[in-house]
Amino acid sequence: MEAQLATLLDRAIDAGDSPAVDDDATRTRILDAALDEAAQVGLERLTVEGVVRRVGLGRMTVYRRFARRDDLVEALIVREGKRFLAAVAAGLESEAEPHDRLAGGFVAAMRFARDHPMLERLAHSDPGSVTATVAANDALLLDMGAEFIARTIVGENPDVSSGAARRVADLLARLFLTYIALPPSDPDPHDDAALRAFGRDVLAPFAESALQT
Repeated sequence: MEAQLATLLDRAIDAGDSPAVDDDATRTRILDAALDEAAQVGLERLTVEGVVRRVGLGRMTVYRRFARRDDLVEALIVREGKRFLAAVAAGLESEAEPHDRLAGGFVAAMRFARDHPMLERLAHSDPGSVTATVAANDALLLDMGAEFIARTIVGENPDVSSGAARRVADLLARLFLTYIALPPSDPDPHDDAALRAFGRDVLAPFAESALQT
């Protein structure tokens, strides 16, 4: 699984996927249907047959692109992971001051989650399913997020050890997961200003302190 995770992380974080894959309208349609299906039944209960029924294409059209359920799940995780990481990266880059970058990334992550059909519906209808969805496939989504955060930390702080960065990144990723599954009342997850203040006043000082120990 470690080799598989490394491959998926590289594919999700690297924006250089094959144009032929990204431009495949049928593949995009199938993955869109898979996302809708996962939003209804959960990623762990997603089946190729369920996606076939939802997408309205011939079975062979779907199976030519995704012969196995694992192929479909991995493709969906990579696509949604890439979308999430791109949103967070944009949030980080939107901040001019280094101290505010974590806050910008946190706001972008929370905004993505509340607008994402699978995460948003599961958080409202069955919060436990959010954790189950992330735990599926050896917590691939959680590891993907933590790895991205760790790479960002090390990139901005070359003197920080990879081990310290990974520990802080793992904690931040788990906090984010908790905030999706059990939205807090403070900060209000629908108030970007409150989220930004929390990221700046709480998360950033915590991360900086943890990295110095």
